[in-house]
Amino acid sequence: MKITRGGVVRVAILALVVATMGCEQSDPRLKNLRSGMGKDSVAVAMEGAAAKRTDPFLYKGQYIQTMYFPRKGKTDSASLTDRAMAPVIMIDGKVTGWGWPYWDSVAAVNHIPVAKKN
Repeated sequence: MKITRGGVVRVAILALVVATMGCEQSDPRLKNLRSGMGKDSVAVAMEGAAAKRTDPFLYKGQYIQTMYFPRKGKTDSASLTDRAMAPVIMIDGKVTGWGWPYWDSVAAVNHIPVAKKN
């Protein structure tokens, strides 16, 4: 199979777009989180930011909470959709993980509906 110059350019542009989207999706404050933290410690790790919304779920005796944090510097309504925020997941009062890949997997296992991927 022969790859043309135009094909290489399209692949490079696509890779750049995907990399840029990945950078937009990350929130540097998430690096401050640790499994087992309580809610007060999450507020400190997220630099005092309050969760825009918290969704509670009770499934098979587990209390699951998802806290959605607006990304740093984002306050417009377009940036406050679920997928544009950073989710932090707590089970029975302790952080178990954060970010969309983790929340998607926890939600799937526990039959919790979540916002669709963009």
